[in-house]
Amino acid sequence: MRDQLREQSKHSITDSRPPIFLMPGLASTRLVAWKFKKCVGALSSDIKVQDNVWLNINLVIRMGTTIDIDCLKQCLELGLNQSDTDDWDIGCKLRPDEGLDAIASLAPGGIGSDLLIGGTNTVYSWLIQWLADNLGYDVTNIIGLPYDWRLSPSVMETRDGFLTLTRKKIEAAVASNKHPGIMVAHSMGNLIFRYFIEWLRVEMREEAFQGYIKRAKRKKQSLKKQQQQHKQKQQNQQQQKQQNKQHSSSSPQKNDAEDASSWTSSYMPGWMTGIAADVSAEVDGNGNDNDDDDDDDNMEYRRKQFWELAKLEGDEKWIEWLEIHIWTYVGLSAPMLGALNPLRAVISGENMGLPINDDIAREMELTFGSTHTLNPVSTDAGFCDQREGGEWGDEPKSNSDSDDNGSTLACLDDIMNDIEHSSVNRDPWKDFPALKALIRDRIDWNTGKPLIDIDIVHCNSTNKNSCETTDRVGIGAKDVQDASIFQIFNDLWKEEGSPLIIKKEQLEDSYVNSKVVNILDHPWDRPLIKHVVMAYGLDIPTEVGYYYSKKYNVEHSKDDEPKIIDRNETEIPQLKAVVWENPRGLLSIEQVEAPRGSIGEYFMKKKPKREPLEVTVPEARLQHCGDGSVPYMSLSWAQTWLLHAARARRFTEDQNNSGDYYARNALDHISISHRPQGESDWIEGPAPEEVTILANDEQKADSDTGTSHPHGTRYKPFMKRYYNVGVSRTTGIEYTTSIIEAIGVEHKETTRNFDILAGVFTEVLNYMHDDLGLISDDETAYSTEDANINIDDKKQ
Repeated sequence: MRDQLREQSKHSITDSRPPIFLMPGLASTRLVAWKFKKCVGALSSDIKVQDNVWLNINLVIRMGTTIDIDCLKQCLELGLNQSDTDDWDIGCKLRPDEGLDAIASLAPGGIGSDLLIGGTNTVYSWLIQWLADNLGYDVTNIIGLPYDWRLSPSVMETRDGFLTLTRKKIEAAVASNKHPGIMVAHSMGNLIFRYFIEWLRVEMREEAFQGYIKRAKRKKQSLKKQQQQHKQKQQNQQQQKQQNKQHSSSSPQKNDAEDASSWTSSYMPGWMTGIAADVSAEVDGNGNDNDDDDDDDNMEYRRKQFWELAKLEGDEKWIEWLEIHIWTYVGLSAPMLGALNPLRAVISGENMGLPINDDIAREMELTFGSTHTLNPVSTDAGFCDQREGGEWGDEPKSNSDSDDNGSTLACLDDIMNDIEHSSVNRDPWKDFPALKALIRDRIDWNTGKPLIDIDIVHCNSTNKNSCETTDRVGIGAKDVQDASIFQIFNDLWKEEGSPLIIKKEQLEDSYVNSKVVNILDHPWDRPLIKHVVMAYGLDIPTEVGYYYSKKYNVEHSKDDEPKIIDRNETEIPQLKAVVWENPRGLLSIEQVEAPRGSIGEYFMKKKPKREPLEVTVPEARLQHCGDGSVPYMSLSWAQTWLLHAARARRFTEDQNNSGDYYARNALDHISISHRPQGESDWIEGPAPEEVTILANDEQKADSDTGTSHPHGTRYKPFMKRYYNVGVSRTTGIEYTTSIIEAIGVEHKETTRNFDILAGVFTEVLNYMHDDLGLISDDETAYSTEDANINIDDKKQ
């Protein structure tokens, strides 16, 4: 396939091609200094303007060896409200670097970067090289979208204008390349793209609203001028009336309001006449502004009318903008329901894979608004009903017939009922275990295991080794969504300065109180983009739960009643154990002995001691685990997008009361194929139930990955592919959704594993042929032959 793609790039694709936009993930954009900072200690190296700070290997080594712990930390951490710093004497002013280079490699060049941070260093470098080598792309049609990954998306816009600039970059690239674009996002970049889409919708509405206000003001001024002219004409006519009373009595005049209404009706379009009449009412029959006491109320009423119209017009333009500018969306390692590790970073510290102490990392991470972007989202929020008590296994209270957000998709619970009722003599979920767990069994973050549990421990003041757990506080995804998790931890650990309360307020300011829809309180529905391809790795042990411990020193009275004498309130939350998900859905637990730290520990890593953990709810045992960073439940939520067409059709027919549903069993319209490990050919149908997966070093690999870049990975993972075609209810145009799962591929590897990229972009090449006519029929069939993806077969 590689050589065929290369030949197509040389001979078959024209110079004009769809631009590709690259959106990086968390900690995946280089940050440079725009303020001098003095660093202290031995081997001091000051930070100068335009120096690379993230990721500066020299600063990392200095921090890891304790030569200068504060320099990098002070430079990276933000001030209150995500400002640059609270202390300009010691703080920094960092901004994202520019262009593709900013998201290619964080610390390019040098042995130190490869030795110390390895894969963390490489972001989109290999993908850029791969696109250039195999598809003929260059700087004119690959557009990087670097951003300050420490900030929440709303602050990215208010401080740097990132969202506005992203819109302008996309519009400019589409205009110059004369084709709609392809958005490629990795990790948190997918959630930033989601926020961008929601922000754009609000922008389109506000632009339409301001247009109505401006037009209304112009019409008011024009009407006032015309009525003044009419008044003068009326005075002239009055003089004539006095001269010829008989003529004037036989020719009665229209009153002023009638003239104004007649002028308005003839001048404005029909659907706007009512609004224009309201605007004209601002002026009385004598051409004077109304000064009635209720004028402010009238203006507020008219503004509400304008806003309702602006929402309709803005949404129409928003959909049109997406259609024109984003033709295909490729989501790599997308945390559809968030992830847990960033939450751990805020509560107790996480060193981001660097040789620094967890508690030092926590001081920086507490100031980052971006950690909220990855907060876990409850699966329950993706359904129309609500469970009584919010616990797994409870019966739903009621099913909602409509969505308050104006969704035009049927509820997932309705689709699940259709699937169940249409499959009496067979198991409809047999080939869709992830969808079964998500929408039939309704598993959530704390189903069968903890999301976060806090043990309340009482220790004897005279014998510190004599401790017992007296209570346990359970925290679920909904406690994260409404920010109450931070209040719970703050009430138990009363840290100086209440950093977790500040974190709670940060979440509320950035998401809850924002004009943009809060993306943290509900899962993401498939965006209105013609082609969507989601690809992610699987079966790398991943953190899925935490146990914390809050200790109190107590002494017992004569009647054996415990009395707390020391609350240990100055401590930071203590992580006690980590719950891991493993291949085949097995869980294990790892006790945390002490915070991670020095550079010595970084190179002399101990093998973690993990013990099996029982899954208390059998349905919660998934077929796979995550990619090492994002749990499988979060990654696999993308499979619900395969039901988009069925949900859309079901909603329409419910509205029309036709009862003739698109498919009682929506799963019948999802095609499945798989590619055995180490092979190149795709095989139609689901994979065998028992598959032996070899370790990466045991796999046979290509001698060439398609590029000479050293970070390209050569092993050929076992892959599964799910595919669905839908038809637009309004235009009749087909749209597609593909999900690619790759066994044994780690989170960051999805941007540099050749086989994943070849699988993704083979589909994109098919779409170039079908939609844009950029590739001939013969060559498209040839390029897809070894992938067993035939264009005609896909559309059946």
